[in-house]
Amino acid sequence: MTGSGSCVYGIFQEKKTAKLAYDTLKEKYQAYLCHSYNSSKELKV
Repeated sequence: MTGSGSCVYGIFQEKKTAKLAYDTLKEKYQAYLCHSYNSSKELKV
């Protein structure tokens, strides 16, 4: 739980597992699927 309202988050090692959790939760709750960005890796443009 975080902030002034209820919030639960999960951390997943595989995208597939995160997507399954998201698809299940979004049927009953307001859900968001996000991913991290590692800015320390060199970007190839």
